Amino acid sequence: MRRFSPTTLAAIVTLALTATVGGTFYLNADEVQAKRRPWPKATPPPPPSPIYLASTEVAPDETEIEAEARTHNRRIALVLERALLSGGNEDREAAFTFLMPELLQIEPKLVVDLFDAQEPGEARDVLRTELARQWISRDPDAAVAWMKSLEGRERRASAAAAVRTIGPVEPQRAIAIARELGIADDPYLERIRP
Repeated sequence: MRRFSPTTLAAIVTLALTATVGGTFYLNADEVQAKRRPWPKATPPPPPSPIYLASTEVAPDETEIEAEARTHNRRIALVLERALLSGGNEDREAAFTFLMPELLQIEPKLVVDLFDAQEPGEARDVLRTELARQWISRDPDAAVAWMKSLEGRERRASAAAAVRTIGPVEPQRAIAIARELGIADDPYLERIRP
C-alpha cells in the first residue's frame, strides 16, 4: 500500500469535497432563491435648452399633405412602371417586393391598368406573373376575376403562376382555381393532389 503525505491527502480530500459540493450547487443553482438586485434607475434627461434655432427645413402645410395623399398611389404606380421598364433586376425586385403589395392592398386597379398599358413582351409577361402570384395570395376572388378577363396564353400563364403560388399552402383551392380557369390538365396539379 502506498502512503500519501498529509499535504497530498488534504489536497485530495479538499478537491473531492469541492467537486461534490460545487457540482451539487451547480446542478441546483436554479432552485436557490438569489436575492435580486434592482437595476439602477436611468439617468434623468437634461433640462431643455433655452436656445432655440430656426429650422431651415420647410414643413408641409395641410394642403400640401392633402395633395401628397391624393397622388401617393399614382406615384407608386409610376415608380413601379419605371422599374418594370428599366429592365434592371434589382429595381424590379425592389418594386415587386415593396411597392406592388402596397398597391394591391390599397388600389389594385392601378396595377391592372399598368398591366393593360404594357405592350406584349417581357415587361408585360413579368408583370402578369408577379401580379398573379401576389394577388392570389391577398385576394383570390379578385385575382381570379382579373385572370378570367385575360385571353388565351396570358390567361393560362397567369393561372399557372397563381396555382403554383397557393398550391403548397391550399391544395384544394389551387385545384378549384385551376378548374375554374381552364388549366385542370396542368401537370403540376398531379403533385399537389391531397
